[in-house]
Amino acid sequence: MTTAMIAPSDAVMNTNELPTQETKRQFDLKVLRDAFVTCVQSDHTLLLREYVRAYEELCTFVSSLGTIFEWATNDLSLKLNVLKEHERLDPVNYHSIQSMIAYEVESGRVLSRDTPFFLPSGKPLPNGSRTLLRLHRALAFISAFLSEMRTAPDDASSASIAWTAYSATMARFHSWPVRYTIHAALKLSLPNRQDLINKLLTERTPDEINVYSDEIIRSCNIIERTTHELFRKNGLTKLA
Repeated sequence: MTTAMIAPSDAVMNTNELPTQETKRQFDLKVLRDAFVTCVQSDHTLLLREYVRAYEELCTFVSSLGTIFEWATNDLSLKLNVLKEHERLDPVNYHSIQSMIAYEVESGRVLSRDTPFFLPSGKPLPNGSRTLLRLHRALAFISAFLSEMRTAPDDASSASIAWTAYSATMARFHSWPVRYTIHAALKLSLPNRQDLINKLLTERTPDEINVYSDEIIRSCNIIERTTHELFRKNGLTKLA
């Protein structure tokens, strides 16, 4: 239920790479829950398609916050299109997060920023592991934010909760100007906890919100831990 906080300086992209939507629909917490839960298989295999689907629903949420977060939506869309293009070109090796990282490490593809392939815009297609690492860092923030929002009082400032979660997770990867921009955007766009819920989750009952939020947090934690261990084991935690 929040932005992924990718640096705004990275958000410049060709509009041909953005997914097109004829009608703008409302964010649905159940869609987000279904994608994150389905992403985690019984053996902790993480399905790449469901991971992307979860983030696409997060993009819908970010869009609902207003144009101040357009840079975040654009940047997320670009990164998701990279992963979707890899899966389209090679659905076997890009079936799961585990198979993607294993393939890119074993083939040496992870050693270069870009692959020999191209996006529809004509830009080189970046390797999947580097793209995933940026999304993975954001997932720790998402999990921390949802955990705090889950137990906060109704009149709590969601902007303060988001800033605390961001400071504990993603801030160390961003420069001071980026941190300042994100802080300002949060203060300007996020209302208190209850107003945020009333605005975006009108189709869900309080019980549904609680259950879905718990399931999302559990799945996010598994995805975040499993992915981090994959990056650590393969020496990719600082992939440039």
